Amino acid sequence: MDEMTVADLIELLKRLDPEAKVRAATQPSWPFEYHIGQVTETDGTCWIAVGDQVGYLPGDAQEALGWD
Repeated sequence: MDEMTVADLIELLKRLDPEAKVRAATQPSWPFEYHIGQVTETDGTCWIAVGDQVGYLPGDAQEALGWD
């Protein structure tokens, strides 16, 4: 799989509801959701930090990500 660029991410996000919440999903075998923390760039890489843990990733999100 090619690495995602900022331009790729912007194109994906343009398709979504601009009022939708943004969360990070981690750990497919023990799925959790997190708020998005800081966003920065160093050495040509965009870093998106996870913020506080919200809770377990909802089942519909797990299914949409292919984690079920």
